[in-house]
Amino acid sequence: MSTKIKQNLKFISGAIVFGVLASLATGLVTNEIGMGIPEINRYGVPLVWRITNLNEPTQYVLTNLALDAASWAVLALIILIVVEKIMVSMLGISVNYRSLLLPLALFIPLGLFMDFIHESGHALWGTAMGGRLTYMQVAYFVIYPRLAVTSHFQLGSVHVEGLTSGTFAYGLMLLGGSMTTNIASWIIALIILKASFGSKTQIALKALGLFGILDLPFYIVFPQVGLCHWIFLGGCWPESLNGARMMGIPDSAFYLMVAISTLSLVVLYSETPRKKMKRCFTNLITNAL
Repeated sequence: MSTKIKQNLKFISGAIVFGVLASLATGLVTNEIGMGIPEINRYGVPLVWRITNLNEPTQYVLTNLALDAASWAVLALIILIVVEKIMVSMLGISVNYRSLLLPLALFIPLGLFMDFIHESGHALWGTAMGGRLTYMQVAYFVIYPRLAVTSHFQLGSVHVEGLTSGTFAYGLMLLGGSMTTNIASWIIALIILKASFGSKTQIALKALGLFGILDLPFYIVFPQVGLCHWIFLGGCWPESLNGARMMGIPDSAFYLMVAISTLSLVVLYSETPRKKMKRCFTNLITNAL
């Protein structure tokens, strides 16, 4: 069996294991749609597969559990393919199963850290517009008004009081989350370009920056096609787009700005395209002189 086939089989088997573990883990994540009954709690993402009832035994929907496992396995396989392409284009290094362990191990903590930056952006811009921060949560951790751990999972939640819905200030608060992660990805890109880091540090920084790059376009596109911010998790309405609309920014102008920023960041983070552009620019200057 060839090395490539063995590597592909490892990718697939790793994705399947991740899918099973992820689906089981979502058995701790509430999935309530609409008005629920207080005595009944539903768990599982994207489909509910565990239902608890104070008056009855816990129900397990094994079909939904299998579908959840398949969904997370497909998502994991897509992530592996994307990470492989990123490591080749951004770092110019060959990829094997072991080289993907670091970004996969960092995937959740770095994602949660960028999620913290996103929610902090809401809080920062909201308070800058005259609002008052009353609550902030990331995953199972309550950040404000006091540090605490809760049993209720929320990918991210911020409450800012004192801003009127539909106003410029409220729109900036909504847009502020993804705008802040986008700014963070630009800062990370400049740090990478100016400083010299080892390959592992570069992988960690670029993986963190990748969440910032995808945050804004994902929040615009996916909710408009019936998905959530991060496909299965996060807000399921186009928060950033609605915020821009409240600020009076035309959709066409907003889409153009997001596209330019995203493509520019992709070039900055990708080593191969950046070198090609630099070489072409140098050739143009040399020919002109």
